[in-house]
Amino acid sequence: MAGFGNFQDSVRRVMTARNLAKKEAPASLEEEESTEGSEKSGRRRSFHKLVKKVVHTQSTVRMVEHRPGSHKHVLYPSRSRSCIRQTPIVGGEPITSDVATELRKRVFGAADLQTFSLTEWLSHPFSFHEAGSAQAYGLRVHNASTKGLAMCVQAYVLKHLLFFSNHHHKPAAVGDVSKLLRTSRKTQVEALVGALSDILWLVGGKRHAFLCLVREDTYVNEDPEYMDDGCTEKIVTFEFNRFEELKFTIKKYIYELVTEGHHGMMLFLYSVVLTRSFARLDEDMGGDEQPLVMTNGTTQPCLATLLLTGRATNYLHNGIMYEGSEDTMTQARTGILERAEIGLLVWKRQDGDHNRTMVGSRLKTPKLPVWVTRCNEAYGVLFNPNKDLIRDYHAENRFDLYYYSCHSSQGAATVLTIDTRSSTLREDYQLHPMESLVHTKWMDAEVSWNGSAPYV
Repeated sequence: MAGFGNFQDSVRRVMTARNLAKKEAPASLEEEESTEGSEKSGRRRSFHKLVKKVVHTQSTVRMVEHRPGSHKHVLYPSRSRSCIRQTPIVGGEPITSDVATELRKRVFGAADLQTFSLTEWLSHPFSFHEAGSAQAYGLRVHNASTKGLAMCVQAYVLKHLLFFSNHHHKPAAVGDVSKLLRTSRKTQVEALVGALSDILWLVGGKRHAFLCLVREDTYVNEDPEYMDDGCTEKIVTFEFNRFEELKFTIKKYIYELVTEGHHGMMLFLYSVVLTRSFARLDEDMGGDEQPLVMTNGTTQPCLATLLLTGRATNYLHNGIMYEGSEDTMTQARTGILERAEIGLLVWKRQDGDHNRTMVGSRLKTPKLPVWVTRCNEAYGVLFNPNKDLIRDYHAENRFDLYYYSCHSSQGAATVLTIDTRSSTLREDYQLHPMESLVHTKWMDAEVSWNGSAPYV
């Protein structure tokens, strides 16, 4: 305040000196002053505006410094200029004991004890790599248990970054794509909000969705069939019948999903399950009673199809196939019923050619050139920013695929060059697993890692 007081004294001295000079001026100068009156008046108004601006700036700074609750603002992630405000959670339907118990059983296999799979999922938010870095577009993976979910969400994040961004431009070279992927904090949050909204709306048949958030109150008490985990028993649910309301609410409470120590990924998984409903999950999985997250912490394959197609099916072929014979009852196996927006490619070395997982064209050729990959049960994402790759077969002669799996050795963009005009001469067992996975879509194509060490 001392500096500001000195500034006011200086202003007073200048104004006093100007008034004295005007009084002492000789009469002969009055005509000259009158001719210059308009110019001096303009300068005087500018001077007063400057003084008011300084006063207003000082007052604003003091108000911001003493604003109540300003300590609740958080930076996301660290060293960010953008700010996500923690908003009090208002409304919502408190979870009941029955729903909490069923949720824990369907997702983690048990409600009366804390399983290894449950502890693997607690307190993990959605978070990106440092904004502006080579991996800025990528979600962090906290452990192997959450990787399947994270990579499915990652595919939708890329959808918004590459094809639905307000600042999107068609890249002409690898360097341009790398620059585009060095995204800002604001764009990271916008893409994540869009990704989570898209998945929930798809799972709800594009008619409704649920969102789970956590408050401080506990709504499940003294139930012998339920053991507290610090999250499930504190859930409140919001139901939406309009997509824009869903997206607005996710953006409003995004703090709860991205802040360190919160249960962002677990809450989103719960939201997906409630949106699909227990009854429809039973129908999708054909009565399979296995939990979505297995006892060792890994996710069931049907969770990926639920996130990518809206149905939790274990079958990846197109349409419905019937299995059986004249002596046994024919069983219908429902696969992928319509072309997916995001694709899925699967390869596992233990599967021989005769029992290789059948992936239909509705997943191999999606609407966007983005594929979630499950290679030897390890998840990742392949993508290309050029939509022509799935529109024009000429674009498939020679092209690049970016690969992301949040691998520890991945410090820069990994670009695979696929050449379908050249055929590899190596046997399948001599190929890297990722190359074998690529061959499930582009048979016998030559795959170049462009100097990167192959990894999954």
